[in-house]
Amino acid sequence: MLLFRSPTLLFALIYFLCSICLAILIFNIPYDDTENLLQLLIISPPLNSIFVFLFALTWIERRFRLCYVPSICLVLLFISSILLSIISFRYLHISKLVYFSLIYHSFFAIVFLLVLILIVICYSYGSLYIHRFRSMMTTEQQNDTQPKDVPPLKVDQLVLQTSENDQLLLHMSILPGRRIRHDIRNIEDDLNQLQQIQTIITLNESKELSFMNMTTKNIFNMDTYSTFIKRTNHEHIVYPIRDRFIPKSIGDYIQFIFSIIINAKNGNRNLILIHCMGGMGRTGMTVVCLELAYEYLRKTKRQQRFIERFCHYPLILPRLCRVCQAICNVRRARPGTIYNPIQIYFIHEFYARLQSNSYMEEIKRILHLDEDILLDTSFESNSILNTNYNLSSSM
Repeated sequence: MLLFRSPTLLFALIYFLCSICLAILIFNIPYDDTENLLQLLIISPPLNSIFVFLFALTWIERRFRLCYVPSICLVLLFISSILLSIISFRYLHISKLVYFSLIYHSFFAIVFLLVLILIVICYSYGSLYIHRFRSMMTTEQQNDTQPKDVPPLKVDQLVLQTSENDQLLLHMSILPGRRIRHDIRNIEDDLNQLQQIQTIITLNESKELSFMNMTTKNIFNMDTYSTFIKRTNHEHIVYPIRDRFIPKSIGDYIQFIFSIIINAKNGNRNLILIHCMGGMGRTGMTVVCLELAYEYLRKTKRQQRFIERFCHYPLILPRLCRVCQAICNVRRARPGTIYNPIQIYFIHEFYARLQSNSYMEEIKRILHLDEDILLDTSFESNSILNTNYNLSSSM
């Protein structure tokens, strides 16, 4: 059941149970008519649990009109926790149980505030990043000229392997042809280094390419970028994710991840390049999810450990947690990858859904996958090999 596997939903359940227990304890405290505000300590905590559950359900499913629901829930929860903390402080003289209420609501007021600040910073930083580089265009960029002594495109590789005949080679890099102040590259030269790559997956939004000026008309968007890639006979897949953030829908993202693996197997296109702007956050998140999904598709599902049901960031425990192990694998392949706490938390939610039978049955139904493809148990072992190399030296 997803309720007991998802870190966010499990947090909401624990918050609900603690709130109910606290409300029952406060209810038994005697008070007179001049202390009516004390009733808020009984009524508000269970009501707050509704907003916690709503946040848990919508922060990774922000489709349609749900984009602002998680932030609104956090704001309401923070304000409510602050007010309940003030009320608890006012009535400390009534009972020692009110001390627990003060500590409880003060703690969660801090938690909700920190989560809200983190989401706002990560969500806003993508736009600030784009505008910063748009206003820092150099003379070379404006004149559409290529500087000398441009280093070759650095590509790191993570090999997912179950047998000698079944491999998925995932490559990670920055945006091929990236043109920002400190890195002005030529897209055709970069794509020529990727001749052995069969599929290129772009995680950038179109607006991230709007300031790169790679054409004579100084107009560059995702369609133009895709045209450059297709000229070199690469398959191009675009799944836009906001910079420094997470996908809008975890359900759509799981379908996207599974489609990559199934199509790579059916089409014998196992040489894949995944990139975003810097090749770190969104790229690392996607590669980690590909590793977890690849394991799910290639062997019998392993049991989810107790610690894997909680997000223990900033602690990385590769010996105890499969998600942390996958993150460490990607970090070894490409140092500096996947340190964004929201993206790490998203991966925990991704893994929780892989462990939920009911949720995965729905994914199978949508993708029309049968058990022979989804649970291929003909492989005896699963190994992950990490290598870093420069494609220009081997292609």
